[in-house]
Amino acid sequence: MTRPDHASDEGAIVALSARYRSAVMAFFSRRIGDRNDVEDMTQDVFASLARRAELDTIDNPERYIFQIAANLLRDRFRLSRIRPVIESEGYADPHHRLVDEISPERELLGREAYVAFIDALQELPERVRLVFVLNRFEEMPGREIAVALGVSQRLVEKDISRVLKLLRERLK
Repeated sequence: MTRPDHASDEGAIVALSARYRSAVMAFFSRRIGDRNDVEDMTQDVFASLARRAELDTIDNPERYIFQIAANLLRDRFRLSRIRPVIESEGYADPHHRLVDEISPERELLGREAYVAFIDALQELPERVRLVFVLNRFEEMPGREIAVALGVSQRLVEKDISRVLKLLRERLK
């Protein structure tokens, strides 16, 4: 069953798309080279908007649309870091994916590095550790962390820098 205001929402989405589509495409074009990806991501912005209930509750449609675009872009780059391009080393498995063998020695080195990493994090003061975890694992920007913790953005940046320096020293 459709919502009673479904037709008005469709009209609002069409109007918002007509007004902001070229700006959203320009936003993506400056950041992504592939024209097809730009078009796909632009379509995803308005599809996301269409899935939202009660469009009339959006105070600032332009800001909302570009926030969706920024989130999609961030998700795209996050996924590209998770799924790196695999070079031709390794061997193909039955499903035709490349597999890189992990030797027992490499596995042990990885475990040791993990333990050193955890030990270094646990030595940090609680706030500094929280700042690092929010930034690196939750991918929260420094300004959001600063607001959430009630500290300056500069302090958050110093904390992250301090943790990175400590980790570099420990994991050499």
